[in-house]
Amino acid sequence: MFAGRKPRFYSTSLDASLPAIVFLLVTLMACEIFRPAFAEVVKDDRSKVSQAAGVPIYEWKDDSVNQLKGIVVAVHGFAQDAGAMTSIGQTFAKQGYLVVAPDLRGHGRWEETDASMEENLQSSCDDLAKILSLLHKKYKKTSIYCLGESTGSGVVMSAVAKQSDGVRGIILCAAGSQPSFHNPAVMGSKFIKGMATFVTQVDIRPYLQHYLSDDDRVAQEMINDPLAKKTQSASQLLGTMSFIKEMPVRAAKLPSSIPVLVIQGTADQIVLPASAEPVFQAVRARDKKFVPVNGSGHILVGTSFIKPLVLRTIENWLAEHG
Repeated sequence: MFAGRKPRFYSTSLDASLPAIVFLLVTLMACEIFRPAFAEVVKDDRSKVSQAAGVPIYEWKDDSVNQLKGIVVAVHGFAQDAGAMTSIGQTFAKQGYLVVAPDLRGHGRWEETDASMEENLQSSCDDLAKILSLLHKKYKKTSIYCLGESTGSGVVMSAVAKQSDGVRGIILCAAGSQPSFHNPAVMGSKFIKGMATFVTQVDIRPYLQHYLSDDDRVAQEMINDPLAKKTQSASQLLGTMSFIKEMPVRAAKLPSSIPVLVIQGTADQIVLPASAEPVFQAVRARDKKFVPVNGSGHILVGTSFIKPLVLRTIENWLAEHG
């Protein structure tokens, strides 16, 4: 069988294989030492900005990012809380942004007070102006982009009109100025009787389930959120409606030098989709863009179920203005 050549014999002694083992161990150690660090996105609910502003805030940041692409300040809408921005926060933190989301007064982690909805929303505008100032002082060379949804759009516009230092772009989602009115019988007699008292807190979950979104998962997500505001009085609802009616006035006060992106769902049942057009027209900036999202309901970004078109639109716009 082995004619014409000598058979090979392999040593099985430890001494013979020791150099190879040492080489293998050293190689593995080197790979471990020089392996790139992939830090997960960190959520901070006790940031220095939050403490300085005296406002409940969530921040999302990837600690492995040495130089931020920018800061995205995301403001939630009607009856939601800052936690609704978790998906958008994690998404943009992974892309190199610091994402900051405050709770509007009367929502989320704020303690209940006797303040009216109008007073809470006006105070929230002042809160956001202070937050923007603090962020600009802390990150002087980093661009700030403000994103507001629904009522949050009005808060963003009012705050930026007061404090625009460092702000390089504004994104307004579901910023329509005319509420949609529906047959109250759909919500049941208890809803109607509660609203008739003007001050009684009424369960609005049936309203959210019917009208919040074209995607049932979005409404259910909000209903299951322990910090979402699932009761409202007629007085509070009217206060919110009064606030959003002033959207075009707020848009007209924005600095003309700041680019604006407006995104509106065409199947919005909370505000009339066509009422976002006057808001867009009131914006004085030359660099402005309106993007309709066909078939989409009211909530566009304050959910885990963000439509790909919405996310892609925001990503591309931020990249263009970065």
